[in-house]
Amino acid sequence: MAKSKTKYQVSIEELQKIFAKHNLGEIQSTESLGNGEFNTAIAVDTVDGKSYVVKIAPPKDSKVLSYEKHMMESEVFWYGQIREHTKVLVPAIYASDFSEEILGAAYFIMKKMEGQPLWAVGFSEEEYAEISKQKIGMLAQIHGISSKEFGYRQLGLKATWYEAIREMAEKLVSDCEALGKATPDGHRLLECIDKHREILEQVSGCMVNFDLWDSNVLYADGRLCWIDPERSFWGDPIADFITLGKGQMTPLSEKLEEIRVYNETAAHPIVYNRETEIRYQIAVAYLALIEEVEKYVRYEPQEENYIRNTVDAGKMYDMAFGVLY
Repeated sequence: MAKSKTKYQVSIEELQKIFAKHNLGEIQSTESLGNGEFNTAIAVDTVDGKSYVVKIAPPKDSKVLSYEKHMMESEVFWYGQIREHTKVLVPAIYASDFSEEILGAAYFIMKKMEGQPLWAVGFSEEEYAEISKQKIGMLAQIHGISSKEFGYRQLGLKATWYEAIREMAEKLVSDCEALGKATPDGHRLLECIDKHREILEQVSGCMVNFDLWDSNVLYADGRLCWIDPERSFWGDPIADFITLGKGQMTPLSEKLEEIRVYNETAAHPIVYNRETEIRYQIAVAYLALIEEVEKYVRYEPQEENYIRNTVDAGKMYDMAFGVLY
């Protein structure tokens, strides 16, 4: 399990309390799960042979970013949206409690899904290309869940993508400065958002996962299962292309094959042009801002993940601002 200041250190006694509360049986064994760096995930097997995952938010007194407050409740909402409106496989949710009374943190309990994260499977190059096509097709499905409002549910929704992405970035800049850290690049992003306001105001909104890395997609018996949609928002579908192809360090101009595959099934095909590249790079710079600011609340300066965030954010800012200015 990745090291992070925000992870809740849950005891077996606490787990037993919540399983008793929700009448889910007596615990037989537990195991820490995942490489996530924010929440805690524990696999639980019960004596009656059932398997669950308990996902626990950071303790209520933890320092978290503005958009991360009440994010677990939002995650359960997004699981519901995917389940109701698409054919994408996601875990069933059996119980949730956002009151923070038993654990001092919000939590929910879901079905433990079979499989390994995509990065761990060991696909051949040809196999991975086919899996990537499946993932892109599933992405097109969630983008079919439309919205006339934009932003994070937990922050409050806006009438346009411009208003939403500006507030999202502005909140992170404020979080950073409240921690006593300057973010010149965060202010540059706000300038770029204002510069390209007219383009951003024309965006049609949909569900955006914004975290569809291979660690959040499980593979078993030829099927893909999505997990951890906690960072989803209503926004610009082009933002989800960050995780496709060669990832966040690559411009949209080098993801034309991914766009082609996406357009085969998407309700609203994407046309690559200067405007879509600008929209994409706004999202890249926003991800850079997240990585820049979150390191201050999660890690110590000497830790590997702190250094990783610093380097990655710098590269993303450089690429984005090269297009946006």
